[in-house]
Amino acid sequence: MLIAGHDVRVVHAITGELLRELTIDPTRDYQPQKHNKPDP
Repeated sequence: MLIAGHDVRVVHAITGELLRELTIDPTRDYQPQKHNKPDP
């Protein structure tokens, strides 16, 4: 994990592939995942 303030990036330890990127909301206990809509 790479953490800078409330910004977090989760990367694969071997490949360096970005697995998740989020901004922590300190007012929430659970950080929801963003759901991307598929391209038409």
